[in-house]
Amino acid sequence: MTPEITAINPTSQVPPRRNTGLHGAFWTQCLLLVLRVIPCRLALWLVWPVTFVIYLLAKAQRGAVWSNLRALRPDFGPIRCWWAAALVFVNFALTYLDRLWVLHFGKEVEWDIPHLDRFEQLRARAGGVLIFTIHSGNYDIGATLFAQKFGRRLHTVRAPEQTEQLQKLREEELRKTEQSHPMLRVHYNFGDNHLGLELCRVLMEGEAVAVQGDRVLSAVSPIEMMHEGCLYQIPKGPLVLAEISRAPCQPIFLERIGPLRYRIHVGECFAEGTTRLRAEDIGRRWLPILHRHLQHHWDQWYVFEPLVKRPHSSA
Repeated sequence: MTPEITAINPTSQVPPRRNTGLHGAFWTQCLLLVLRVIPCRLALWLVWPVTFVIYLLAKAQRGAVWSNLRALRPDFGPIRCWWAAALVFVNFALTYLDRLWVLHFGKEVEWDIPHLDRFEQLRARAGGVLIFTIHSGNYDIGATLFAQKFGRRLHTVRAPEQTEQLQKLREEELRKTEQSHPMLRVHYNFGDNHLGLELCRVLMEGEAVAVQGDRVLSAVSPIEMMHEGCLYQIPKGPLVLAEISRAPCQPIFLERIGPLRYRIHVGECFAEGTTRLRAEDIGRRWLPILHRHLQHHWDQWYVFEPLVKRPHSSA
């Protein structure tokens, strides 16, 4: 049995889609051209009207975010939920803007780590460690900072982009990042059953692996779990990896608190790896941590698929 997270390599495995579609590289390339000629403050101001137009046009994604919010925050009425979903789109756009500024224009990020003692304990932990994170804040620049501060190699796992052109653009960005930050190694989940073994190996060698424990895509097997009336679909692969490797598991969440300003929330270890736990048992420990964070930071959960619902809700 191997973890259902899989290995990097050929971009030809990415399903071809239109480059000018919502997931194409065309819009990122246009945005990079615009960012070269307009002031940063103007770019931040333009995010709102441009994102609002995208929000109105992206019917499927808007509906998915709305569905997740109605499950997470049943206290939100229809109008507030509609506006909350718009805020998710805006925050994602602002985060994406930060990402481009850092990776393409060399801007620096200001970081805040409230629980610095937990971070230092994580650094000092002997052996491999499995870091659980989610699609919030900025995963790419967050991983870069973490690799710099952590003091040993960090392996991160990403889902492939949904178009070949955007995948090529991402790989060019990440190659430059890995060259400038040799302690960071990026792997892609393409669904061919090799990456799980590779990640087990690096954990056994005492390195750190960061996995995203919240989003289920086509190449990822889901597991359904209930917590506080919410039925979640979470990826099974990271849980199986934790079961097999018996590496300690620790949650880390990123939060954007301003332009090029981020906070790193370092949680307490939820599976020490000293006793054998099944994947389902690890999931039952991970899910309350995920749920608690999303209750407070729902506006920065950047998943655009329906992943949580309330089965017995009339909403």
